[in-house]
Amino acid sequence: YQRRVRDFSNNMFKPLQLGSLKLEHRVIMAPLTRLRATDTFAPGPTALEYYSQRASKGGLLITEAVPISPETPYEWAPGIYTEEHVEGWKKIVDAVHKKGGLISIQLWHIGRVAHESWGKHPLLQSLGRPLPTVSSSDVPLPSKLLTQEYGTGKMVPPNIPRPLGAEEIRVRLVGDYVKAAEAAKRAGFDAVEIHAAHGYLLNQFICDGVNKRTDEYGGSIENRLRALNEVVSAVVAVWGNDRVAVRLSPTYKDTKTYYDCNDSNPELVYREAVKILDKYKLAYLLLSEPRWSGGPQHDNPKNDPGFIQPVRNGWAKEVYSSKIIGAGGFTPHSAKDTIEKGIYDAVAFGRWFISNPDLPERLKNNAPLNVYNRPTFYSRDPVKGYVDYPFLDPFANKYEGHYSTISQSEIGQSLENSNESKL
Repeated sequence: YQRRVRDFSNNMFKPLQLGSLKLEHRVIMAPLTRLRATDTFAPGPTALEYYSQRASKGGLLITEAVPISPETPYEWAPGIYTEEHVEGWKKIVDAVHKKGGLISIQLWHIGRVAHESWGKHPLLQSLGRPLPTVSSSDVPLPSKLLTQEYGTGKMVPPNIPRPLGAEEIRVRLVGDYVKAAEAAKRAGFDAVEIHAAHGYLLNQFICDGVNKRTDEYGGSIENRLRALNEVVSAVVAVWGNDRVAVRLSPTYKDTKTYYDCNDSNPELVYREAVKILDKYKLAYLLLSEPRWSGGPQHDNPKNDPGFIQPVRNGWAKEVYSSKIIGAGGFTPHSAKDTIEKGIYDAVAFGRWFISNPDLPERLKNNAPLNVYNRPTFYSRDPVKGYVDYPFLDPFANKYEGHYSTISQSEIGQSLENSNESKL
């Protein structure tokens, strides 16, 4: 490949301060669910290798979403609520640090998305803590959104969640986030990110399509943001504001929603959420662009429509004074343009980081990218589609993974050339 055909040095490879985190570049690894935990929900046998492969000097990795308690199991996602979990993550953190990288853990409660059958798992039962399924209200997922049943592996209709009590939210739920934050600190993470996006529990409080409460956690926007506010405040008390982050996924009346988590006025509720978070002066705010719509076209990066959809969250800079990371449907070129325009301070890549363990190096040198193999995203295979994607440096390749490549210029198009860009 030809090195330095396109110069990224003025934006993606400028240093960036995120709270107490000093980054040497702005190519972030987005949180990526991979479902390769052990049978006791500890990080899987090759998770250390997976994260270590993707670590770079001064680069930030955000872990896959990590369940905070037995109440929120998501198939085989690794947790952070037993000492075995902490020890597993500690080894991963140490490996990332050894390469000069930084790593933030994403704390996750999925609420009504969890199926109650997972409460039969022997480990979860043995811990004597609350089990699934809970939410802000007793509004289940639509029946068409099937969830995996524990023990059989079958995809089954969702069950009706139990609404959390007000005192339970204030004390026990917030306490579960605190316990997870403390566990993350013992594991040595550089920061924690609270997952309040994509239709999961905190998002189920935010959106009035799910939240039907009439107490202090429902009704007005202020009340629906109360759970998020209390969780953030409690986690900041553990970590300090400069090592805490939040993820939100603003939606609009003309875009997709996540897990049917709808709101009657999404533009207003998410703006208010961002304004509330601004007062904390967090390490960063991670915003998802609502560009994923599903379908077979998303397997081909040459004609994936998500790669040419406009940026929608540019308004956030009007109400948020700290650093913002964007994620969702970015190409190397649109990421560069977005940072140059000041819409985002950094960009988090998902699929491209799965298939390119040395993504920052490839972007910096305009090298071809390995094309991701979507069917392996959520398998439990510890090697295929997980740690066998090749490096540019052939001497770094331990496995013989065979994947096609694509020129960066063939992926989507630059925001500069998008007539529909809403900046």
